Amino acid sequence: AGRWEPPAPQPGAPRQALEEQYSPSRWSPRLGSDTVIQAHVAATAAGTQRARASTDTALHVPYGDGEREKLDIYFPPDPSGTFPVLVYIHGGYWQDLSKEESGFAAPPLVSRGVAVVAVGYDTAPKGHMDAMVLQVRRSLAFLVRRYTGISGVFLCGHSAGAHLAAMVLSTDWSQYGAVPNIRGAVLVSGVYDLEPILHTYVNDALSMSREVAQRNSPMLHVTSAAPAAASCEVLVVVAQHDSPEFRRQSQEYGQALRAAGWSVSVLDLAGVDHFDIIERLSEESYILTQV
Repeated sequence: AGRWEPPAPQPGAPRQALEEQYSPSRWSPRLGSDTVIQAHVAATAAGTQRARASTDTALHVPYGDGEREKLDIYFPPDPSGTFPVLVYIHGGYWQDLSKEESGFAAPPLVSRGVAVVAVGYDTAPKGHMDAMVLQVRRSLAFLVRRYTGISGVFLCGHSAGAHLAAMVLSTDWSQYGAVPNIRGAVLVSGVYDLEPILHTYVNDALSMSREVAQRNSPMLHVTSAAPAAASCEVLVVVAQHDSPEFRRQSQEYGQALRAAGWSVSVLDLAGVDHFDIIERLSEESYILTQV
């Protein structure tokens, strides 16, 4: 988890100011920079273990040949009929975490008849941005081909995972042999314009060029809401204690989607930071779980 955060910035340089904005743990009032990341990994891993112990699961289901091209599926009590599925795409700045810490939201949703799927993908430095986007798109096409009982797909991504989920919304599905019925997307504390990332420590592992960043910035690829997308509700979620840059990106991406005809709501959650905003999806009473 150390790669998430650079050394403490020295005052003055523009890059250092930008790195401050794109270092989510520096903005948490709960815990110190290193501690909040350690707590996040511990909380999501423990929640995932509880979910695996209490839920009917199919773990490590391959959607491709790659080592990380696997899904963890948490089934509702009666999976014989049709059911909606929440597809969770983890964060970690495209270089940390995995599906092994990504099942924590399953128990309250599974109990309501919703399947939860945690997507694995190749993180940097092995994975590069084009490949990650392609993997997440392929995972969805595989999922709806494999499980014909899915009544609708709801995307949920956190941080870097919100970026990947947003890229799914601009997919030309004619190349994938299946068209997922995406009914909703919950984009939590995401990055939707990758250009600022080029100028921070985050790109040390990603090695993105400007062309790669532009090709994979959801903000630059907002498609007009086609008839199929008209029934897709997008919820852009941001934390009170996200940095001003994260908050700006969420607001501007929501505005861009709305201008293109998408059904969009922006939810600004008080009293949470970049990490517990998603950790608390393990709680049935949490506002975002309820939504």
